[in-house]
Amino acid sequence: MSPTVTVLGAGIVGICCALELQRRGYEVRLLDRRRPAEETSSGNAGVLSYSNITPLADPALWPRLPRLALNLDDDFLLHYPHALPLLPWFSRFLRRCRRGTFLRDGGEMDRLTHASVGLHREWIGQAGAEDLLNPVGVLKLYRSRDTFLRDRLERELLERCNVRHRLLDADEIYQFEPDLKRIFAQGVLIEDSISIRDPGELCRRYAQMFVDAGGRVERAAVQALRPAVEGWEIASDRGNSFSPRVVVCMGAWTPQLIAPLGYANPIAIERGYHTVFAPAEGARLARPFFDVDASYVMAPMRAGLRVTTGTNLTRSETRPDPRQLGRILPRVREAFPLADELMEEPWMGRRPTVPDTLPIIGAAPRHGNLWLAFAHSHMGLTLGPITGRLIANLISGTRQPFALDACDPARYL
Repeated sequence: MSPTVTVLGAGIVGICCALELQRRGYEVRLLDRRRPAEETSSGNAGVLSYSNITPLADPALWPRLPRLALNLDDDFLLHYPHALPLLPWFSRFLRRCRRGTFLRDGGEMDRLTHASVGLHREWIGQAGAEDLLNPVGVLKLYRSRDTFLRDRLERELLERCNVRHRLLDADEIYQFEPDLKRIFAQGVLIEDSISIRDPGELCRRYAQMFVDAGGRVERAAVQALRPAVEGWEIASDRGNSFSPRVVVCMGAWTPQLIAPLGYANPIAIERGYHTVFAPAEGARLARPFFDVDASYVMAPMRAGLRVTTGTNLTRSETRPDPRQLGRILPRVREAFPLADELMEEPWMGRRPTVPDTLPIIGAAPRHGNLWLAFAHSHMGLTLGPITGRLIANLISGTRQPFALDACDPARYL
């Protein structure tokens, strides 16, 4: 029997789409070239934060453009040989670096984030994944008061969206994390945010819920998607198959799959890297923190302290370039007492991002029985459950909890 829905891509977004569709009574097949969560979904900071609603297109970037363009700051690295094709993306991005646009896009992201973190809390219990949960909040830390003041529009957005947060002076920071080195002048505690001690394992447990309920997970490298009578032909390295309905959740690889159908590539690829350290003897970190001035996140994981980098814009398949990681590691050691690095090679992932930072969720504009769910930027883990619910609502004809215009694929495709 042919599946009534095939979901392409077994990262967190695809897993959540498959699980929600299954719960609506559809027979679902989840198809990927690798096992669930073996790509970008496993390598993030594990933060499900209500504060991650801030669009990347921030007016505060304008004074920094010369430094960013010259790759002088650690939070951004542009691969110049691949910059020319990104010029249309940059143009749309920079036009969004305005106060009103920032607050409007942030409000849309807040609706998605609040709904999705709530679903995560439900699903974590259903999946028996409470052992992965770290519910003690997330810190944003500033070495410089000037940097803290630069982020004032972000804090205004948090106020507008009723995101509970607490401003901390230097003494208060060290009451929460006494083993941090005393280099921070100001902080913000996002009180209700949670983090995950092993993001890949959380995704696998969600996938196991899908399988335990009768879902099919198949390994195949999807090569093409072709319209067929009353559905779609899916060509892969395992042969061709048919599905009446298809949801594409292939992240950075989505544009190359849908390009032959006449859809433009709307994304830039944010490369991200991480490595893992053991803490120095006797040192303990209770919650993730973002060192804003040094441009990294450190998060306590089951495997050790994971350190993640900022944005590296390049082509999807360019060879790894861990320069950002090398630049931040001395500053990481300035902030927290570390022992040995536990990874021989840094991990690398690809985060597909559109200029307004809002994911692409909805029906393909010019084809029936085809839905798209990708371009979640750095919020894929956080937004997986709400994306699955919204896609399942669209396919089943269920009323949506809120309007989806801001995520409509037609705005870019």
